[in-house]
Parts: sequence; C-alpha cells; structure tokens
Amino acid sequence: MILLGTLYPLFMDGLNLGKISVGPPYFRAVFLVPMLPLLALLGVGMHASWKRARLGDLKRPLLLALLVAFVVALVVPLWAFGRATTLAVVGFTAGLWIVYSALREPIARLRKRQSLSAAVLGMSIAHFGVGVFTIGVAGVEAFKIEKDVALKPGQVTNVGGYDFAFRGLRNVEGPNYSAIEGEFNVTRNGKAVRVLRPQKRIYRVQTSPMTEAAITVGWTRDLFVALGDQLGGDAWSVRIQYKPLIRYVWLGAVIMALGGLVAVSDRRYRSVRVTEAAPAGSTARDVA
Repeated sequence: MILLGTLYPLFMDGLNLGKISVGPPYFRAVFLVPMLPLLALLGVGMHASWKRARLGDLKRPLLLALLVAFVVALVVPLWAFGRATTLAVVGFTAGLWIVYSALREPIARLRKRQSLSAAVLGMSIAHFGVGVFTIGVAGVEAFKIEKDVALKPGQVTNVGGYDFAFRGLRNVEGPNYSAIEGEFNVTRNGKAVRVLRPQKRIYRVQTSPMTEAAITVGWTRDLFVALGDQLGGDAWSVRIQYKPLIRYVWLGAVIMALGGLVAVSDRRYRSVRVTEAAPAGSTARDVA
C-alpha cells in the first residue's frame, strides 16, 4: 500500500493523466484501515495453537482484559494529557490488550510448571513489542504538537506544557561548516529541563544552508527545536515539536526484533542432516 501510494503519482504523470499529490491523509488511512482489525485479531491469534486450542475457554479472560484495557486507555490520557481522543483510546486499548495477551501464555505455563520453549517465549516477546509499539504510535499521533513561531531573543513560548525561552544567537565554527547557533532554555513549571542549541549551518563544500535540530529525549516525550530563517527585526522563525511516547515506538521495534531472535533459536527450527553408511548389498533406494 505504501508502494502504491508512492508510485501512483508517477504512473499518473507518466501516462499524462494529470498530476496528483499523495500525502499523510492517504498513508494514515491505508495504515489504520487494515491495522486495526489485525491488532484486534493479534490478541486472540497467538492463543490459537495452530487450530488446536479451544478459544471458548479463553473468551471470558480475554474479554475481561479488553474491558480493563479500555478503562485504562480512557483514564490514562485524561490524567497524563488532560484529554482522551478517539485515536488515543483505540490505540491504547489495542496496545494494552496485546501486551496482556503476550504475557498471559508464558505466565500461565510457568504457574503450571510447564516448559517454555524458545518459540513460545520469542512469540510472546515479539507480540509484547507490537503492543508497546502500538501504544507509542497512538501516543505520538494523538498528542504530538508542532508549532511554528516567530521569536526574538528574550521572548518565551509554551508548547506541550514546556516553556522555551529564546536567549540569543552566536556564531559557531565547526570542522567543515560555519553556523548560527540559537540558545533555548527549556523549563517546566519553573524547573529547568534542558538547554537546546539548534543551528543553521552552511557547509564549506556547498552554499545551501542546512538546519541542525536540537533534541532532548525522555521516556515520556521528546522535544525538538529547529532554527529557521531570519524574519527581520531580530525575529527568527522557530519550529518546536513535542512528541510524547515516541521512545516506545523504537523500543517496541527493538523488542519485536529480540523476540524474533529468541524464536529462531528454538532447536526445532534447526535440522541436522545425518548421513549413514549403507549396508553392504543394499541400494540407494533401500536406504531411502
């Protein structure tokens, strides 16, 4: 679907059928439409045991977990962000439900003192990663803030509950570039968070300016500051971005990869070919 959205405008232009632009609305739609039912099925599918499981026995605990996940997904955004959007509730519910489904199987086996194969453990870890990834994507898409402002040294703007104070500019010489560097003091509720120094660079091998954003990362949010063009009168265009839970997108991907590595280490996925000497007088067909 991504390939179609990327190449379709080129096909239209190549066939002289007009020029079209495919942007974020298309990609959001083609991602959400198939992903939502897949996420819903993922919480059940991992318990199917290749058609041998009786899912009727799991119906009640899974539905109860879904209800709890929905309540948590409704309360947490209200507590953390002051509002609960549809995307946040749906995404958090799906993510929390998948996390529960991923943990249920290994915990149940350990309680029964049953063996836990690498395949089952890897599956649970990978699905846990999908849940974490889903929570991260939902948080970023539902509550991210991007703000373009014109600031002069000494002015302050607020984004996502953080105050960004523009302290001033200075010239910086790098190993292969010259830059104008801005200084922004970031505070929240009067407490210092970080000093960010975005740059507007011009490399010596080229004349076009490049923007070097300043980033501060955390488990609950990332903050970005990019210095734009000078607007005149000591004012500069500044782009500030607040992206909550974006660390969980990357963390989920790492957990999924770890689950895959654990799963492929299962000895049942490795075959050893043993060649035995054929008895005297026998044929290759007899040995086979």
